[in-house]
Amino acid sequence: MRTFGFVAGLAFLGLYSVAATAAADPAVEQQWKQEQIAQMVPVKGSYRNQQYGFGVLTPPGADAYRDGPPNPSHGVLYVLGYQRTISVSGTYDAAEYGSTKAQLDAWLESAHPDSVARAPAVLAKKPAEKATVQTRQVVNRVVVQRRNEGSGILYELTLTTTPADQAKDTAIFDGVVAGFKTYALPK
Repeated sequence: MRTFGFVAGLAFLGLYSVAATAAADPAVEQQWKQEQIAQMVPVKGSYRNQQYGFGVLTPPGADAYRDGPPNPSHGVLYVLGYQRTISVSGTYDAAEYGSTKAQLDAWLESAHPDSVARAPAVLAKKPAEKATVQTRQVVNRVVVQRRNEGSGILYELTLTTTPADQAKDTAIFDGVVAGFKTYALPK
């Protein structure tokens, strides 16, 4: 099972680095993209996840992918460019965080406190939390929310980018966050 926040989480731990290269080798870029989308299928237009009750629009110019069969689809991955992605996912609160704050606390557990900027946020007109973690090589922004219906659904929207691309990718990410919608959960 693919966990969309996994790569960004590894970046917090320092186990995954995004090299800030102005012009990477096209073969390296293609190999990187193929690794990101392995076992995924393209998504055209908007993405709607019935099981977790959410939907988003694909940003202009981004390539969109979701997990392919037989894997369950928890969300969508937008590839913005070399080593630059946005992931949007929903999962059940299996870890029993119980709150949006606890969800973000767990996300930031391994981040160095000096590299974290944290603030309240709004997602689909409801309270959420956001954080930015920046190192010399990578910028991660995350917006999280716990939907308190049933056993609880966790939403996570994550931007992974380079410091050089941070301004333009943050604008795209903010558009994805603004366009995030929730729908009725299946019975």
